Amino acid sequence: MPDGEPGACVLIGSAMAVRGRFYAPLARFVAEQGAAALTLDYRGIGGSRPAGSLRGFKAQFHDWGERDLAGAADFLAQRFPGKPLHFIGHSAGAQLMGLVDARIRSAVFIGAGSAYWKAYSGRARAVMAALFHLIVPGAALLAGYLPMSRFGQGDDVPRGVALEWARWGRDQRYALSYAEPRGGLGYTTYAGPLRALSIADDSYAPRSAVEALLALYTAARKELRPVSAPQPIGHFGFFRQPALWPAEVAWLLERIS
Repeated sequence: MPDGEPGACVLIGSAMAVRGRFYAPLARFVAEQGAAALTLDYRGIGGSRPAGSLRGFKAQFHDWGERDLAGAADFLAQRFPGKPLHFIGHSAGAQLMGLVDARIRSAVFIGAGSAYWKAYSGRARAVMAALFHLIVPGAALLAGYLPMSRFGQGDDVPRGVALEWARWGRDQRYALSYAEPRGGLGYTTYAGPLRALSIADDSYAPRSAVEALLALYTAARKELRPVSAPQPIGHFGFFRQPALWPAEVAWLLERIS
């Protein structure tokens, strides 16, 4: 929370299997710029995980957008009525923004691309094909959840989330495979400014995948910004390097008016 009345609200959408607390330093920085910032744990992750095993826990990937991100947006609207809502999406968070309603005024995507396997090239394409055709569905069905923690990849993921993520990853439309039968949802109605950072050394979200994700947001006023730095950034480094924050947060909050 900023000191005094916030001028805006910023919702931060987490990556796959990443807890909201990872984004707490960025949220504090946003608050210092005069906006209320909110992070969250998707259902099944971190503080939103049920006690005990994830086996049998009911959740799907679209729930993280339609229910969790949208619910967080509702909370901000009730807590700060009349304040504009802005969005920072990391990886899966950016992919799911189209499942949140059109109240969002502006958005920055970081380390975010379509995970459709053919949006990648070379060895990465082979890896993504294996991931979504074999590894993710196989592991989720065998274990009853996706055991990401065993591979040092964050929190375990509910089975339904993993299986839907894999289905999207096998479909050229990716998230639109869910949204198109429902009228396109926010992917076709969000018409605000949208900046996507294409981080040079991010193997999870190469430029081709970033461009493919931007293409899903058909009505947005889009800007792709290449980012490189002397030190590695990768998929998570932006959130660990405060020197990278001011320009993007300033761009986002300029849209308050």
